[in-house]
Amino acid sequence: MNNKLKQLYESTDYYSGKKINNQDEMIQRGLEKHIDLSYDDIREILKKHNKYSHGITPKIVSEFMKKVITNKSDVLIPWNIYGELLGEVSINTDSSVLISNNDKWATITGMMLKDNKYQSIIGDPLIELEKMKEFKFDLICSFPPMGIKAETTVNNKKIRAELAHLLILKASYKLRESGRMFFVVNHNFFNRKLRNSILPILEDKGIFLDAAFYLPPGTHVNTNIGTYLIVLSKKEYGDLFISELKNENLEQVISGWNNRKDSKVLTNGKLVDHKSFLSYGKLEKELEIERFVKKANLIEVPITDIALQINSVKKEIGQFKEHANSVYLPNIGRSDAVNDQSEMKNKTHNYFQIVLKDSINSIYLAKWFNTEVGLILRDSLTSGAYVGKINKSTLESANLYLPEKSIQQEILDIQSKVDELRNELFSIESKAWNYPNSHEHLNKRLEKLNREDGVTEWIETLPFPLASILYKYYAKTDVFSKKEFLLHFFEAFAQFQVVLMMSAYAKNGEIIDKEYIYEIDADRLANATFGTWVHIGENIAKKLRKLMDKYPDQCLRLFQQKRKSFIEIISSKEVYKILDRTRSYRNDWKGHGGVESEGDVKNRLMLLERELNALRKVIGDIYEGYQLIQPGNGHFSSGFYNCNCRLVKGTRNTFVEKSIEVSNGLDIENLYLLEEDGYDPLKLLPFIKLMPSPKTQVNACYYYNRLDRNGIRMVSYYFDQDAEVTIHDSVLETLINDLK
Repeated sequence: MNNKLKQLYESTDYYSGKKINNQDEMIQRGLEKHIDLSYDDIREILKKHNKYSHGITPKIVSEFMKKVITNKSDVLIPWNIYGELLGEVSINTDSSVLISNNDKWATITGMMLKDNKYQSIIGDPLIELEKMKEFKFDLICSFPPMGIKAETTVNNKKIRAELAHLLILKASYKLRESGRMFFVVNHNFFNRKLRNSILPILEDKGIFLDAAFYLPPGTHVNTNIGTYLIVLSKKEYGDLFISELKNENLEQVISGWNNRKDSKVLTNGKLVDHKSFLSYGKLEKELEIERFVKKANLIEVPITDIALQINSVKKEIGQFKEHANSVYLPNIGRSDAVNDQSEMKNKTHNYFQIVLKDSINSIYLAKWFNTEVGLILRDSLTSGAYVGKINKSTLESANLYLPEKSIQQEILDIQSKVDELRNELFSIESKAWNYPNSHEHLNKRLEKLNREDGVTEWIETLPFPLASILYKYYAKTDVFSKKEFLLHFFEAFAQFQVVLMMSAYAKNGEIIDKEYIYEIDADRLANATFGTWVHIGENIAKKLRKLMDKYPDQCLRLFQQKRKSFIEIISSKEVYKILDRTRSYRNDWKGHGGVESEGDVKNRLMLLERELNALRKVIGDIYEGYQLIQPGNGHFSSGFYNCNCRLVKGTRNTFVEKSIEVSNGLDIENLYLLEEDGYDPLKLLPFIKLMPSPKTQVNACYYYNRLDRNGIRMVSYYFDQDAEVTIHDSVLETLINDLK
């Protein structure tokens, strides 16, 4: 908290418990006491009050408009709060009109703008706009409240719609021929099917959408909904420029918009059909599906080509009429689609019954709906600001993306063989426990099934900081070494998990409500143990699950990703149950002391291998779609950073090099996690380092161990030639100290 805010809270008796509930009164009183508050200070005040502010313009919007509004303009602000659109944007203006809905906003505006020349009007903006018969403006901009219904008259016809939409409509009559309008709206603005949709009315009177800049959840003070800064003018383009506003990409976005040019990345700008656009999230998912379709060579199949019927049931009916070859698809959430009513996990009215033609197998389609591309499609079909739900009409017009029929049959054959193997393993397991004397025969049956290649293939999919330790475990033959390397692996895995989650919060945590942030104990981190990493990870994961459940899009942006499955797995309860058990094993074994017998070691190794198998079952091939990269030399070209990177994956420490194109520059001192086909890698905090060993100069991976008076102690869990080193890293030291 800065000194001005401390002074404000002291002057208003905030700390004595006599809190002023009205934020406007607090701001006004501070200004009257000559506290030089800035608009950033006001945003902090609104945030501290922990309630939805009545619409102060987001900082990113002010920064964007400051860059794009360069000409001298006559300005109309039909919904003024504190004058921030005029004050922060510093518009060069001869004549400005600000309409405030109440006296207090007008008073605060006067104190904030000081010497700025403008005309202040106090009253209902819809009425005041009607009175302004002769006025015309070059620039009309506002951030009106969203979700509030209002009524007005246009051309002798009463219209009831969102207040923000009616303000746009009324203000559009005041726009000069070459003028532009900038308003912040929610996704409902683009829905032409809504009753009294304003868009068709605007188009009929010659006002057209030029661009829509997405403001992701967390942009607005104390709100978790995504909105849009829209631009309207009297020029019809036929397409709509879509992008996302971020501090890092303003120049690229403005350039793309001015030139009406597609970028490789949606965040930097895409031109889309202005009549079909519904939301940024939906467009993101459509582009992700396109990527999957191209990569896997899938075929677009309208659902009507394979479905005989799509049925739903009312809550009171209870169940569907039985039809052979049917799929039951959840209309809410991401629970599994199934091909048998008895397997449904939710209530029947939360499913659609898709009765299929003979040309497709219900087992195949049910499993397809549960794949990554199937889940993305399901997400793209949902609508609703808070609880997404698939409507029947939306499903009936959906396209599915399937492989050729011959490949579908091959997949079903593979599934059949997997089921056979699963049944065989179940049979062996059952007989082992019920008929222990048959162990020799059962071992022979098991040897026929066992393939060690699968384990090594899985290890190669992991990032090098993890794979290198597991390979040591796999390569060793003596049970003591194998046990020790597995213990090292689980501790490293716990730390790797925390580093991923902490890195996401460090980069993007400012957009997240405190409710979803775990405060880390810096003293524990300074002397971290296996237990420390498990404790921190478990608590961050709990917050992440809560965030993913309530605001999934915000959670994805936290990690700079498009796939929910990755975050769901690294934050899963199952992972932390496994890590907690292994931590408990290690503590018990250390606590007993003494020399381990060969029998003890074998038993302990067996327990750890069981946990390794459990972990593999949970995380699967989670890292298949990701690369851990170490940047090398790079340069900017055409708005992107081209970098020669090393792919830090698998067991070999001679890494494959690859040229990678990303949105922003990369620091060669850090590791990054990059999603496949992504452009926005997540920078990892330097708790894990890939660096030359001080003794041997051989590249090795080191994990942070503790902070002491001599520097930072780092350990390598696999490189025994130089396993412990002490380094000095001001970034890491500052990071830990800042948590205190």
